[in-house]
Amino acid sequence: MAFTSKEDEEFFAALGRLTISWARIELGLDCAVDVVHNVLGGQNVNRTAPQTALSRKIEYLRKWAKTVPEPTFRDAVPFLLADIEAASDTRHDLIHGVIIKMEQGTGEAEMARIIHSRGSPTPSFEKKYFKVTTLDILRAAVAADKLGNRSVRFGTDLQDLIPILQKMIDQTAGEVGG
Repeated sequence: MAFTSKEDEEFFAALGRLTISWARIELGLDCAVDVVHNVLGGQNVNRTAPQTALSRKIEYLRKWAKTVPEPTFRDAVPFLLADIEAASDTRHDLIHGVIIKMEQGTGEAEMARIIHSRGSPTPSFEKKYFKVTTLDILRAAVAADKLGNRSVRFGTDLQDLIPILQKMIDQTAGEVGG
């Protein structure tokens, strides 16, 4: 006895694939934050390294990248971070949204997500309603996988570049201080 149809299993499997693909993005960012904070002067940007919220990691890396004297590297980082931010909206919808209607066997659902705002004087929220299909989720998963490759490469490239970037940062600091 099957509890779900083949189409619905594919829908939920696509959500799992998105989650797994997104984990690679986070891994690359975590690696980058670790190298930046513990080796490449990130303490000057922020005394503590962000460890949880994606938005904090992105903001931290964005601020740090502005301090890098090498223009090719410095100018490339914001593009990666902007792409991750854009993809995170889709991820939030699909992972944090709730299914409010799903007809068995269709492989599609109507979903909703509550978006909090920290507006003044009081915080508020809005409801976001959207429809999604298995194909939509798979497209997001494939895009996240490609972005995960870039993110992991960013984190590992930072490790490989430690001696070069450290020398450049030290020279720039010496010029400013000397």
